[in-house]
Amino acid sequence: MNSDKPISAGKAAKVTIGYLYREIWKYRKSYFFLYLIDIICRAVQPFLMIVFPKYLIDELLNERRISNLILIVSLMVGFNFLISIIKSMTSETLTKTYQDDFTKHFDALLGRKIMKMDYENTENKEMLERAEKAKTGMSWAGGIGGITETLALMISSFLTLIGVVGILAFGSPLLLLIIVINTSLNTLWNAKKNALQRKYFGQFSNLNRAFSYIFYKLSDFRYGKDIRLYQAEEMMVCNADQYNQSMTKVWKNQAEEGLKYNLGIRMVTTFRNSITYLYLGYLAIKKNISIGDFTMYLNACDTFGSSADTLLSQWQELIKKSFFMLEFVTFMSIREHLYLGDIECDLTEIPTIEFKNVSFAYPGSDQLILQDISFQIKPGEHVAIVGVNGAGKTTMIKLLCRLYEVTDGEILVQGINIKNYRYEDYMKLLSVVFQDFKLLAFSVGENITLNQEERNETKLLDAILKVNLKERMEELTKGVTTAIYHYFEEDGFEPSGGEQQRIAIARALYKDAKIVILDEPTAALDPIAESEIYEHFHELVGGKTAIYISHRLSSCKFCDRIIVLSEGSIAESGNHKELIVREDGLYAMLYNKQAQYYRENENYTS
Repeated sequence: MNSDKPISAGKAAKVTIGYLYREIWKYRKSYFFLYLIDIICRAVQPFLMIVFPKYLIDELLNERRISNLILIVSLMVGFNFLISIIKSMTSETLTKTYQDDFTKHFDALLGRKIMKMDYENTENKEMLERAEKAKTGMSWAGGIGGITETLALMISSFLTLIGVVGILAFGSPLLLLIIVINTSLNTLWNAKKNALQRKYFGQFSNLNRAFSYIFYKLSDFRYGKDIRLYQAEEMMVCNADQYNQSMTKVWKNQAEEGLKYNLGIRMVTTFRNSITYLYLGYLAIKKNISIGDFTMYLNACDTFGSSADTLLSQWQELIKKSFFMLEFVTFMSIREHLYLGDIECDLTEIPTIEFKNVSFAYPGSDQLILQDISFQIKPGEHVAIVGVNGAGKTTMIKLLCRLYEVTDGEILVQGINIKNYRYEDYMKLLSVVFQDFKLLAFSVGENITLNQEERNETKLLDAILKVNLKERMEELTKGVTTAIYHYFEEDGFEPSGGEQQRIAIARALYKDAKIVILDEPTAALDPIAESEIYEHFHELVGGKTAIYISHRLSSCKFCDRIIVLSEGSIAESGNHKELIVREDGLYAMLYNKQAQYYRENENYTS
């Protein structure tokens, strides 16, 4: 579904309700049974206060038979008590058992969608805003409980309305006309008020995304050092306060603009009540109706008005909530364009990799980041890709990992376009550590294995040993089950920068893929430490194909081949010995500049 196209109110409700309740039917069928009981109780209960008081008052004013009075009161109280108990039980179950469960279920659906959607969307501002609207829309609608409660009120009010219309049409048709006019006016005001809320929803969701980002960073311990050292508290708080004031202004504008509609509803309702009392009072004085009838019609009139108002206002509420939740539904229905392929990938052989006339521009841009790139990596070859910042090094890796698709040309593995391999199979070929790798606030073991279904303790301990973390793990009370950070465990630990990088590299080793890629994960380390890790990793990789990206050229001297990128094209290619002797070569110039800088730095520090 394309959310950019205008959609009618009825279709918004149909699409939203259809999607949500299909999901609920698959997840919790018993939810519908409980709500059916709840709806029946709601529809029936108003009649207890319409019918029974009539007979009670007529009995008190006429025969005054004790047995009849006891029977009427017993039936009224008994039915009311029974219905109240049933409603209380269903409401308690629906609220406490189901609503929180549904909230978590749909949050999980949204999270799964975000994790599985095309990677390019995660770097797309418009898509990030749509994701925020999906979260906010679900919240503004009150979640599944909010929209189901609206539907339950509509259905129960409609059933009540049918019964009350029968009573009023038989006893006082004029009252029926008065209430219909009143309800129509209230519907008009409610429609304007709901349209106003939809208008301000778009403004609020954008502000909320920015505010949420800043607000959560205020309480994120990972930013503690920078905030303290650079005294950034005031800047962070001021930014949060600025967005908070902007959101408050949106709420204020909405409230002020909606005030006139609320006043209109109150005035029309007051007028209806006045006319109703005057007319029924006149009929009672003229003795056209009994006092019991007066009470019954008055209660019926109130019930009709409240039921009709509820039905129409909840219909408008349903439309409003449907538009809010439509953001969730349309986000969930975004189609992935990534072709998943159908060719089985051979995971036993170390493959040949070939970039064939590859060009690439990021979606929405005409600027080519890579231009007509062609090269081949043989099985087991260790290749370094170097160049100045912005040369396109990481972009090449993203293309190889199918995080983006090439704009032109093709990438071949074993002579087959990588798009044609089954996606999940192809992912098993790659072990990648990016510069901006992420560790989760779970255990060390979970951070390394990630896939719990296939966890192998022997491989896990072997990977930890290979990256020299064995002693560090033995120092921890819980070993590899120790949580990283202190978010969930008081005895968690804060790994140093070097330890974080070793855990990330252990993750790549544990996966044991045929193609291993290091994309500057050690950029924060000093040159010597980085070189040691790369050389050690070079030994660990052994006969597998390895691709290294580093801005420090000395770390790549051991590679079989070095590919030098410049402005999106291959400037030169060869091993370190071949490239360093080219006096006019880019690699030699960059290498000598870096070497000179480190020599000068060593002299300065000594």
